Amino acid sequence: MKSLSFVLTGIGALAFATLNTSCLKSEASAAKESAPLPENGAQFKEGRGLAITDEMKQAIGLQVSEVAEESIAPTITISLDSVQAHEACGWITPDQAKVIRAGMEARLQSATSTDSFKGIVKSIEQMPLGSLGDHELTITTEDSLPAGTPLTATFKGAESDVVPVVPATALLKTAEGSFVYAVNDGFYVRTPVTAGPSDGTLVEITDGLYSGDQIVTTPVMSLWMAELQVLRGGKACTCGH
Repeated sequence: MKSLSFVLTGIGALAFATLNTSCLKSEASAAKESAPLPENGAQFKEGRGLAITDEMKQAIGLQVSEVAEESIAPTITISLDSVQAHEACGWITPDQAKVIRAGMEARLQSATSTDSFKGIVKSIEQMPLGSLGDHELTITTEDSLPAGTPLTATFKGAESDVVPVVPATALLKTAEGSFVYAVNDGFYVRTPVTAGPSDGTLVEITDGLYSGDQIVTTPVMSLWMAELQVLRGGKACTCGH
């Protein structure tokens, strides 16, 4: 009888332990599912992206639109300084030197005025000791310029074919490359893209997106900061990892 009693007691203890463990697991799962969002109102789930509360969307002024297809006339803006009354110089990159040519027209604007005036590219010279092969750009103008006047020169290229474009505000540039936040079933996925020419308002996307894809147009920097806070701010236990 003692042996039978011991067996029954052991079976009862095992059943209780199993039931208790099951309950704990169930409670833990429920707690995980109902875990509150971090203080910044965002959470990150591997493979899905960033999710934020409606309150946070309203607070940061989140806006979404579709990738469109349009023709754009790319622009290049260069900083210059006047070196004499009718001449200004500045530096351009090798890629910019492939587009800008001697004889091209540019619109010049002084940092102290909203008026613009015409300039003509006089020469482009590669500096052998320049950083990363930079080129020196010289522009002449009929307008008189006090020496040392800071200027901006804007070049406008030929209009492109119809291409996928996004607002310039949608593009996030980081040390890792260029990204946009694509919308995917309530999540915002930081998606690498290859950016092409820009007209200052729109940017051509040559790879990474298709026409009709939904993206965040603003404020992408706020989403990136929220993502970094969630991933690197010690809150992984409540962020779906």
